[in-house]
Amino acid sequence: RDGAALHRQVPPQRWCITREDLQQFRLLVMKLVARGRLIPTDMDNFSIGDSLIGPCVHTVNQQLIKPFTDKAGKMSWALMLHPDGLECDLFVTHGWSEGIHEFIRKVLHSWPP
Repeated sequence: RDGAALHRQVPPQRWCITREDLQQFRLLVMKLVARGRLIPTDMDNFSIGDSLIGPCVHTVNQQLIKPFTDKAGKMSWALMLHPDGLECDLFVTHGWSEGIHEFIRKVLHSWPP
């Protein structure tokens, strides 16, 4: 797939993921940490056994999201999962130094029914 073309064709308000996607993403992060494929850095010396805070969003972006999406065609994670886009019901943002497990846990807890 051509990520640049997808980003031109699918309007930004449709660059979304589902609650289930977010749950699966957390499991993927945990699996990659356990396998030593998502590792601490000088900037983010996260604890491998920490399932409460986890690696920061910057680390996850550099070591997981960018490599996966680059191989898929350089599109966003949302469009990699849903090339036609999805209707968005919720918008969230994150801090780059925020731990990914903490972020996902808070988003899932706050996600309206």
